[in-house]
Parts: sequence; C-alpha cells; structure tokens
Amino acid sequence: MKTLRALFRVAAILSAFASLSPLARAADVKVGDVLPLWSEGCLDIHHINTGRGESSLIIMPDGTTLLVDAGDMNTEAPHYLNTLPDETRAPGEWIARYIKRVTAGLPGSALNYVLLTHFHSDHMGKPSKDTRVAPAGGYKLIGLTEVAEFVAFEKIMDRGWPDYDFPAPLKNATMTNYRKFLDWQIASKGMVAERFKPGVNDQLTLRNNPAKYPNFEIRNLAANGVVWTGVGSNTRNHFPDPKDVEQDAIIENNCSAAFRLAYGSFDYYSGGDLSVLGIHTASTAEQWMDIERPVALVTGPVDVMKANHHGFHDANSAFFLGVLRPRVIVIDTWYTAHTALNTYRQMCSTKTWPGPRDIFITNQPEAMRLAARLDPKGPPPGHVVIRVSPGGAEYRVYVIEETNESGRVKSVHGPYKSR
Repeated sequence: MKTLRALFRVAAILSAFASLSPLARAADVKVGDVLPLWSEGCLDIHHINTGRGESSLIIMPDGTTLLVDAGDMNTEAPHYLNTLPDETRAPGEWIARYIKRVTAGLPGSALNYVLLTHFHSDHMGKPSKDTRVAPAGGYKLIGLTEVAEFVAFEKIMDRGWPDYDFPAPLKNATMTNYRKFLDWQIASKGMVAERFKPGVNDQLTLRNNPAKYPNFEIRNLAANGVVWTGVGSNTRNHFPDPKDVEQDAIIENNCSAAFRLAYGSFDYYSGGDLSVLGIHTASTAEQWMDIERPVALVTGPVDVMKANHHGFHDANSAFFLGVLRPRVIVIDTWYTAHTALNTYRQMCSTKTWPGPRDIFITNQPEAMRLAARLDPKGPPPGHVVIRVSPGGAEYRVYVIEETNESGRVKSVHGPYKSR
C-alpha cells in the first residue's frame, strides 16, 4: 500500500511538472543544460552559427517552420572565419543537422517555408569547380541547395522569382546553379516557388493551427526597393528606374527581403543585408540609396532585431536604430571586419536611443573584438536562440554551444518583458 501511495505521489509530481507553462520550465534552464526543444505556443528564433554565412530558423507557435537563408562563403581567406562546429562537414549540412535536431517532434519533416533574402553567397552558398553535385538534378550542393538534400522544402520565396531580372538579368554561376536547383525541386519534389511580396501579411502564415494564434503575424516589409507604406498592403517603390542611374548603383544588398514578425506584444525584425550605402556622400541625389530609412519608418519599435548586413560599417544607421529601439540585437557574423566600430558604438550609445540593450554576436574572434572594442562582459559567441513565451508577453535569450552539437547552454538572458 505504501508503495502504491509513493507511486501516486511520483505521478502527481510528474503531472504537475508537465502542467507547468513553457515559461515556467524555461526559468529552470541553467548554463550547462541542454536547451529543451520547442513546445506548443512558444515562438523560437534560432540564429545558427556556422561561421561561414548567415542562417536563421523560426519555429512559430503552432510548429510552422521558416528557414531564412543558408549561406556558405566556400572561400578561404585570412579574414574569413572557420566552419563551425568543425571542417568535417560543409555549412549546409551543419545547418540541416541543426534543423533536424531542434525540430524533432514537430508535425511533418519538411520545412514549411524557406526565404532567401538576396542572392549573395553568404546567404545562399557559392559553388565552385570542386563543389559536390547532387545525385539527382545536376546542380551543386552548397549552402541552401545542400540543406535541401537533407531537409525537404515545401515552399521557397525569394526577391526575383520567376524572371530574376531586377535591377538587371542575374546570370552568374551562383544564380545559374540556384535556378537549376529550383527547376528540379519543383518538377521532381513538388516544391513551390514564389516571389516575396512586400506589403502583405498572408504569404508567411501559420500552417498547423492559425485559429489558435490570432495575435501572430509576419508582415513583409520590403524587397527590391519596394517598401510597405503601413496602410493595408500598399507599397511604394523607393528606387529609381534602373535605366536612370549608373550601372550597379542599385546594389544587391539593398534589394534584400525584410519582414517584421509579431506575436502578441513581441516584435522581431529581420532584413537581410539592407544598408545605408550612399548617404555619407556629398551628393544629395544619392539619398535614395538609403533603403533603411523607409523600412525603419514602417517597422517601428521592436523587441529584437537581427542586425542588417552583419553589423558592417554601412548599415544599422543611428536613424534606423533610433526608430526600432531594440532591447536585443543579434549580429550574425562570418568575417573579422563585421561588427564595425562605428556600428557597435551606435548600438551601445544611449544617445542613439535611451534605455538598456543587450547585443549578441554569433562569432567573436580576437581581431574583431579588438577592432570593434567589444564589451568583454558581453554575451559569449554561439548559436543565439530567442524563445518567446506563449502569447508573446515575455522572452528569453539563450546562447548555445557552437563548437559541437551538444545543444548545451552557454549563457541565459532574461526574462525580458515584451513591449
């Protein structure tokens, strides 16, 4: 009888623990623990650190998944960083393994959405003559195309589908390989491809249980210089006609796709490599190059922002930061010159915007730390995971071990109150 009572007590304890909210369980996560997997109602945003490009995975409150970029520089240079966790696999495979690990138990095995923000190798992968060719399809496996070899894509979006002709026809080897990949995946795997549509909030939607989370939204902000106005789904084109400006004046970075994710009172911004190129020149005619300004005005204050262009010197202007006023900034880096001194100082300065802020940098080699004069007491490098509680009222930030696949927590930050 005593044994039976003891079993009931154990069952009651386990039941009570299981009934705790994900936020309550999150409070128990300590440095050295393995970060628990996503749970229903939470929003997870993983900034995946391979050291060779940029990639983020979003797990929405109902388990819908969105991969944003999957880069692989595929170039060796003294100022480039090494592949993480190590060189035994290419970045695309490391990203795929990370995705499989953190999405274990989710509905289905495919990624619901993939967004390629723009056509640069650190966001999509750069093939070379030695790059492995897919067993089927004839395209090379690098970055985004390599991820698809391990994790199926249901739908992919980019700024150029299907013509890829803005601001001029895109015909380099990277684009040729990407388009070959698209053609084969669409014909053989049933993948859907779409152009990213600025202004709308119904292209990236919950797939599993949207009615349960009416306070969740992803608003497409910009792509190709076309920016949401903040009214309905209306947009404005902030770039001149390519025929009216010098060749290459409309740069690839400034064509990046940008979006704002909202979950209750929580807001998150991501905008590829948008920059302010041209605003420091003498010619006022080049003010149109500052695509950050119109994007900032329709984004407004956010809780968390992914830094534009890896925190480089030409992005994240004082105006942009002052409008968004983030509590948390995540900087994805792969290059020793990323997180430039001027940008880091603007991010730290209360003259740019008042109040506290925490800055998370995925890679922090000594050369970068010295050049940018990083705060030695700041968060460590690693995978940066934003975990938002059900309903969006609070969130925490976890830095996860990047030198192995243990998933162990290096530092814990928060809880932060969403605005």
